[in-house]
Amino acid sequence: MNQIQLTKEQMGQIAAGVLFGALFIWLYLAYFWLPMSRQITENSQKVASMESDINKARMQKAKYKDLEARLASLKAEREIAVKKLPSERRIPDLLRTIYTLSRKYKVNITAITPLTQAKVEYFTKVTYTINLNGTYGGVARFLTALGLEERILTSENLSMTATSGSETTVNAQFTLAAYQYNG
Repeated sequence: MNQIQLTKEQMGQIAAGVLFGALFIWLYLAYFWLPMSRQITENSQKVASMESDINKARMQKAKYKDLEARLASLKAEREIAVKKLPSERRIPDLLRTIYTLSRKYKVNITAITPLTQAKVEYFTKVTYTINLNGTYGGVARFLTALGLEERILTSENLSMTATSGSETTVNAQFTLAAYQYNG
């Protein structure tokens, strides 16, 4: 077989070509390929992170509708609770309620005397002594209506005595307890 004979000059040119080729490959890798590869990797990670954030935001958005409805229902429940257990005394509202019910059930309020305030863990119990007179049925309906009011009111220590001269009319005295929230 014939072997190719190269001159020193041709061997130098081949060596220079291999050297310049290797240099070109190294420059291409060092200045173009590796930086672009790093940038592509970083951008891929950023895209993956953004997609994850977008998916989380979509899930929160789906929950948001439920949260908005839940917030509205909680506000309505809070309003109902505040009417039942207000955070301040609201004496005019209480007196208006007592007066309205006394007129409705034909009971005559003769005296309302404030008594004590007793603080319990979550609420304050404010008591009043109420003296009234009316028919037995009217007093009973009045006390029942007080217990059925939207605000939490309780009647305690009821004492009734028949008035002289009439069997159907009674004088009554009881302690009305109104509650307020300590929050």
